[in-house]
Amino acid sequence: MASRTYFRILEFLFIIYRLPRLILKRILKFKKPNKPKKILIIHQLFLGDTLMTTPLIAKLRKNFPEADIYHAMPEPFVEIFSTKPYNVKPVGFSIFNWKTFYNLLKLPKIDWAIIPGDNRYGWTAFSIGAKWIIGFAGDSPAYKNWCFDELKTIPNSPQSWSDILKILVDGEEPPPFSMKDWKQPSYKPFKIPSSKYVLFHIGVKSKLKMWQTEKWIEIIEYFKNKKFNIAVSCGPSETECLNGINLNDPCLFFYPGILSLSQMWELIKKACLLISPDNGIAHLSRIVGTPTICLFGPGSPVLFGKGNFWRNILFIPISKPIKCRNQNKIFKREIPWIKTCERLPSQCNKPKCIDIIEVNDVIQKIEFLIKKC
Repeated sequence: MASRTYFRILEFLFIIYRLPRLILKRILKFKKPNKPKKILIIHQLFLGDTLMTTPLIAKLRKNFPEADIYHAMPEPFVEIFSTKPYNVKPVGFSIFNWKTFYNLLKLPKIDWAIIPGDNRYGWTAFSIGAKWIIGFAGDSPAYKNWCFDELKTIPNSPQSWSDILKILVDGEEPPPFSMKDWKQPSYKPFKIPSSKYVLFHIGVKSKLKMWQTEKWIEIIEYFKNKKFNIAVSCGPSETECLNGINLNDPCLFFYPGILSLSQMWELIKKACLLISPDNGIAHLSRIVGTPTICLFGPGSPVLFGKGNFWRNILFIPISKPIKCRNQNKIFKREIPWIKTCERLPSQCNKPKCIDIIEVNDVIQKIEFLIKKC
């Protein structure tokens, strides 16, 4: 039996145990705890989406300075949240590891639970006894929403997802992000270039976000001519992205899926510039503060760009209009203004949305940014 099944069984048993309270709450119309002492954000988002919850965390801390705030997330991400940004305590759990359910059960009684993505985790929050559950309306199937006490509407005008998440909490807006808000986590020492370098994080999970190798090579040559070293990295399952690049080039330093997230933080921090497709590492660069050029293929630069909260960070999206970036869903919610693409590689064998980004499009942005190196 898969570990996910064990996790769901445990969760279901606790849901059944707490179901009478839900029925009673509906009948008696319990009121929202207005001064929450214990707040939980809970999800199983990807790295980039997890980092985009930062404005929500900042707003919670702004409005509830005395509250204990917990952030339950995939276990691998706890590493970079270990320094407790905004004095929020990370909690690792995974539906694929049933033992981590006890990490949630050990939390104190939760006054508010906030769900920033898939509403199925509202039931996880309910199973551990959260008193009031908040999320976005419109998720499907409908049973995901039954345990929620408060469902917010996603705005009908274009905004970044980072800024949209703040809608889940009423109150004063937080100040824009500052690097002093998030201390760097400790990391195991590793070798990095000794002189100025540019970092290319070329790895992506989806082939539809993969920029052509020959274009990466052309950008590499551009920086070599300017006497820069180049660091090239990817995730553990993304090493095929390195195919076609000369691994013996003395100007190149390769990190083929061997770095932890805290080591990636250090590699990004010491770089003059990061160039990357739209992925979790590109979003990590906003926390670190390194100037970044982000190549958007299927994703929306409006939805996943820096938005208002990150307005002081040098994060430059590159994207070109294309007709097939025409889907309007996020977390199974249809939002008319969203223009993105969630097609699978089996549905699109040639990702024109990323291919139409040319080397010169990137170089134009580089010329501006490397003046700061």
